[in-house]
Amino acid sequence: MKDFPYKKVIIWGYPLYSHTASYGWEAYRKAFAHMGYEVHWFHDDDFPADFDFSNCMFLCEGFADKKLPLNDTSCYFVWYCPDPSKYIKAGVKKFVDVRMPCNNHKDHIHDYTFSELPTIAMGPSAWIEKKTDNLVRIKNDYHDYEIEDFDRLYINWASNLLPHEINEQDIYLQRHEKKIYFLGNISPSGVCENTSNFMPFINECHKLGIDFIHNNPWSNPVSTEDLVKLTKMSLLGVEIRGPEHVRTDMVPERIFKNVSFGHLGMTNSKAVFDALEGNIVFNPDTAQLLHDSLAQRQNWDMIKTAQNFVRENHTYVNRVNSLVKIASEEY
Repeated sequence: MKDFPYKKVIIWGYPLYSHTASYGWEAYRKAFAHMGYEVHWFHDDDFPADFDFSNCMFLCEGFADKKLPLNDTSCYFVWYCPDPSKYIKAGVKKFVDVRMPCNNHKDHIHDYTFSELPTIAMGPSAWIEKKTDNLVRIKNDYHDYEIEDFDRLYINWASNLLPHEINEQDIYLQRHEKKIYFLGNISPSGVCENTSNFMPFINECHKLGIDFIHNNPWSNPVSTEDLVKLTKMSLLGVEIRGPEHVRTDMVPERIFKNVSFGHLGMTNSKAVFDALEGNIVFNPDTAQLLHDSLAQRQNWDMIKTAQNFVRENHTYVNRVNSLVKIASEEY
């Protein structure tokens, strides 16, 4: 930390529990503070007028940056950025476009295949694609222009527990025998549609007399403490991807959270299975995934191996270290 080139870390994003992304910001703030950085969290509707925003490292989001202070002494990591020119033309010291490491990914902002890109590993689940001397075209649902190239960071989210909070004894917790809690999105349409893959699993739960209890984080956000508590109590830690996420090899933070909470890892996505180096249960048939997971839920060796892997590689301490290396241009 002694060589960190910025005075403060500023998270500029949705306030806590107003958006699912806010859980990630909360975890980043917790990790930065734990590691000794001065960190602040502001958003467009709540920030001090007399704050010194110079020489800062910003973490922000391209659809929540209307009042974000831009200056030529600060570094900006921007998730979901539709308009890089906003930052580049403002003359910021460093701009990094932050993306998920997905393949065949195309949405309203981006179109790329991560596996085909010339990237450099910057830590677990973090890769930098260095800018070139060429112009690049920005073409999405909002803009179409050419501009000078910029760095791109491909990075996954992580467990919201710090390494020392990941407790091996949680593996052996007494869990509900007939209740599964799922505190996440179940979407019937769009690129995040996952209902089609959840329903076979849910129907199979009903056949076995297992209550599947779903909480929608958009309509009823719960605290991080309650999320951890309820997930730990659940019979299984459920991680099911929708068809688009399976197709694009998207690896979500939920698998890292569930495993860190002491659960057997389970997934219907080969990319998620590979990300945990095979130390979780995988079946693309989600009805059978339930049976496979119930059969393996006391496979202590697999669970401990996966939990140790997450502790070492997939907390926000890992992600912070990667961001700091990039902000310091150690590549």
